[in-house]
Amino acid sequence: MKWVLRFFGLLDLVGFIYSFDFALLQISALIGDQPQTGGEFFTKIVFILLWLSMLVSAAFLFVPKKAGIIIYYFQILPRLLFLILSFGFISYLSYFLKWNNPEKILMPIIIFFEMLRAYYSYKIQKEIF
Repeated sequence: MKWVLRFFGLLDLVGFIYSFDFALLQISALIGDQPQTGGEFFTKIVFILLWLSMLVSAAFLFVPKKAGIIIYYFQILPRLLFLILSFGFISYLSYFLKWNNPEKILMPIIIFFEMLRAYYSYKIQKEIF
């Protein structure tokens, strides 16, 4: 079971790296002189916190510690809102598949795997910790 947590940590690290460019864009927009509404400011702050917490949860899941699972629980809703999903790399298959609108097939699969990860995280937490 600890190897599953390490795999989840690897997925968090991949998600952190995958969203690096977008996070830098959000940070520069937050620091810049652009006028922002309250909603824009709030979503940028939440995204940056989510992005940084992915690195922290990856570190704790590599060890494996209970804190990594708890951080992941707090990340579930923002991950779904910003579509920074653990298995989001599956969406790269759309570049190779010659189907019309492969996202309609791949997104439910990716979200299903994300919910499966949440289930297994809960199950592992109950067994190990």
